[in-house]
Amino acid sequence: MFSQLTRYAAELDIQIDDAEMDIRMSYDTRGKLGLADVSPACREVSYALNIKSPAPSEKLQQMIQMIEKGCHTINTIRNPIPVSGRLIHNGRELELKL
Repeated sequence: MFSQLTRYAAELDIQIDDAEMDIRMSYDTRGKLGLADVSPACREVSYALNIKSPAPSEKLQQMIQMIEKGCHTINTIRNPIPVSGRLIHNGRELELKL
């Protein structure tokens, strides 16, 4: 999302003086560490985007809507897709036993 900020700011002619993003994910560390039979997946992802700009709030909200609509990361989290993988060891592909 943050990588889309300058693109959409330029498109909407919004001056950004400074921007900082805080991203947080909530998950059960027991699952990540294999200490319990719980999912290691995140339960929630949230962000706070702190922008310093002379632009009106309405224009910034419009920009955020455009960013969220065009952000591949946000859309992939909201609409999960299949994941595939391959392991190639010393030039030879090995079967993944997942």
